[in-house]
Amino acid sequence: MAPLVEIVILNWNGSVDTLRCIASLERQTYPNFSITLVDNGSTDGSLEAFAGLGERVTILPLGRNTGYTGGNNTAMRRAFAGSAAYVWLFNNDATAKPDTLAKLVAECEADPTIGLASPLILEEEACRSIQSGCGLFDLAIPSYAPAHDRAEAAHWLRDFPARIALHGTALLVRRGLYQAIGGLEDRFFAYWEDIEYSIRGAAAGFRNIVVLDTAIHHSSKQTMNSPASVKPHYYYFMARNELLMWRKLVSGTKFAKAASWVLRRQLRQIRLMPGYEAGIDAILAGLWHGMRGVGGAYDPTRRMPPPLRGLLGKHPLLLARLLGETGARSSP
Repeated sequence: MAPLVEIVILNWNGSVDTLRCIASLERQTYPNFSITLVDNGSTDGSLEAFAGLGERVTILPLGRNTGYTGGNNTAMRRAFAGSAAYVWLFNNDATAKPDTLAKLVAECEADPTIGLASPLILEEEACRSIQSGCGLFDLAIPSYAPAHDRAEAAHWLRDFPARIALHGTALLVRRGLYQAIGGLEDRFFAYWEDIEYSIRGAAAGFRNIVVLDTAIHHSSKQTMNSPASVKPHYYYFMARNELLMWRKLVSGTKFAKAASWVLRRQLRQIRLMPGYEAGIDAILAGLWHGMRGVGGAYDPTRRMPPPLRGLLGKHPLLLARLLGETGARSSP
């Protein structure tokens, strides 16, 4: 019998996306899977919308928002306490091609050293460009860079197999990896937990791979072209959790170097969003909390102290230039 795969989908006030996602997953050709739908304390009537789902879907209501990490960790503990050989963490705003899961499992079954596997992540079906191939990390620099090109991803997979990081949009987790390193970093709540998990898995001796001949579709956030369309909590977690990750992985001058790069990048983001005060406040609070090691959920009332907020919020271009406009990019 094919190994059992538990597909985990996290819902938080997004039943329309979630139902579309489940419809695509129910068309998977892989013969042995079940679906756990974790509801993270939705208040939009999601649970009522899910009432008609079939027996293959188990609904796990948590009653409160425990974040991406909390919801997925709850489901992974449950799945691996049972007979699941793999858990497929799948974003509710993504859809999969029918052969995706079968190809991921086949690659992992052929090599027991593979701990995490992902398909290519494409933009929405109307736009077939690659959103994410994989990432490349280097703790010696330290640095992290994403590949947005299939050829670059293939090159990194071939030449740097021990330094590959994967995005969590459709992340297949092997039972053996979970038993070795546990779940996602709960303090992150959401975002960057996938990169940290990949690095942790690699440190434990597992490989992370992208299966390049299958793909999912996922809508990206338009932080460059339409930054005000992205909710403040996203900016907060992206700024804070990258700092929390580097605090966990490196120290001393290495952390200082990584932190300066994060600051430069976030200042450049602020330059793109004049007038979007909620987003700017979220970035600055994220930087402040990341430097101080504060984890957990986003609270918009907790902000960077006013003097620093005024300096960084009003003069991002000047400060970015003082720090150096050329950011660190992982150099193979």
